Amino acid sequence: MTDRLRELYAQGGDPAIERFPASDELFLVLVHAQRWASDLKQPHDVPVNIAGEAAVLRATLWQYLHEQADIGQLKAIEHGRAAGVPWHHFVEALCVTSRQGAYQKARRLKAEQLRSPSERRTPEVARAHEERAFAEARAEQVMVLAQERRFTNAHHVARRLLEHREGFALDDLAVYWLDELAETMNDRNDPAERARFTGWVESFVRAAHGYARQRGEPVTTTEDARQALALATEFTYQDPPGLYRQDPRSQTGNKGES
Repeated sequence: MTDRLRELYAQGGDPAIERFPASDELFLVLVHAQRWASDLKQPHDVPVNIAGEAAVLRATLWQYLHEQADIGQLKAIEHGRAAGVPWHHFVEALCVTSRQGAYQKARRLKAEQLRSPSERRTPEVARAHEERAFAEARAEQVMVLAQERRFTNAHHVARRLLEHREGFALDDLAVYWLDELAETMNDRNDPAERARFTGWVESFVRAAHGYARQRGEPVTTTEDARQALALATEFTYQDPPGLYRQDPRSQTGNKGES
């Protein structure tokens, strides 16, 4: 494609054609083509639309470059994570405002790589994506309202977990969710933030139990931590009304006796 672009620019009288970059210098080719696009002329003896075909080629190559940049960025993130780089070190690099934002952007980049090329080119698939996005947005609204209603209980559970975090032996994933709770305990100002906080409590519980199954032994090393995790587990999988109206320790004890 770059060779064809060079040919079109030569036919169109590019005044700097002798400085047209080599075909393997894609970014420089596109910068050059953009700079001199307005100087292209349409020869009378050339049947193709010089400026038009060149513009389509440029758009195609920019799209390719964009996709390659996404792949390269995702690989850099994966290599960094494998080397032990924490999420908050990627915040500035990914132009986000939090490590949660960095984590979510990495997930979006990964999801984009799983799509087939046809999904971005057919109108039918585009409409299907729009309809699915609308349905997901509606479902997200319902989820936010439901999770926000549980925020007070989630906040209580998170406080118990953090008070006794020294009594946990956790893997990186569970530590990540616990750190998220610690950093946002007193900074949940709108429904979406409170809903996310509630979800993070649940994510911690699942990660902790998953690690316990993996290692074949509990992840708690103290009785206080065990009770805190039991309370968080009950919140995640049952969350019965009125659970937090009584003292949490007596609730845990009652549950164990029943």
